[in-house]
Amino acid sequence: MNSEDVTIISIAGKQNTGKTTLIRELIPKLKERGYRVGTLKYNIREFEIDHEGKDTYKYFHSGADTVAISSQDEVAVIKRVKNSPQMNEIIEKYFNDVSVILVEGCSAEDYPRIKIIDPQKMEIVRENSNNELLLVKENTKTMCFSEKDINRALDFIEDIISHNNQTVIKKNT
Repeated sequence: MNSEDVTIISIAGKQNTGKTTLIRELIPKLKERGYRVGTLKYNIREFEIDHEGKDTYKYFHSGADTVAISSQDEVAVIKRVKNSPQMNEIIEKYFNDVSVILVEGCSAEDYPRIKIIDPQKMEIVRENSNNELLLVKENTKTMCFSEKDINRALDFIEDIISHNNQTVIKKNT
């Protein structure tokens, strides 16, 4: 599978609206439907994937430009970069074996989007196309989404995947 066959869905919303919760709920449901799923948290200020005291942490903080660790079923690479890579570069390099990528932190790109909105601000927000699904977080006290909202999100994603597959078939004929 090449990166052109990958469906990218942006999960957008203000901080603490439930983006991570929604992604965590969608992953197993998409996997049950036979999709290979990737996630990308994009364009954050900084992150720490390694922990003090671990060998890889020591290598990186000793100045190594690239550090990798692998096991029988996982691999992780930490790489120093001068310029932050573009999202499409990350996808091309690391996500060519998945069918759908859920991206948190990417509102500017023109990807299909699931936008989580605050019910108090609902009147000022409108869906702008078939490329966007609005989910109103009805219960802001619990960080769970209703089964109805999860199913709406899954249907939206599958509609985008279906549309993308039809476009790829037309390009290849």
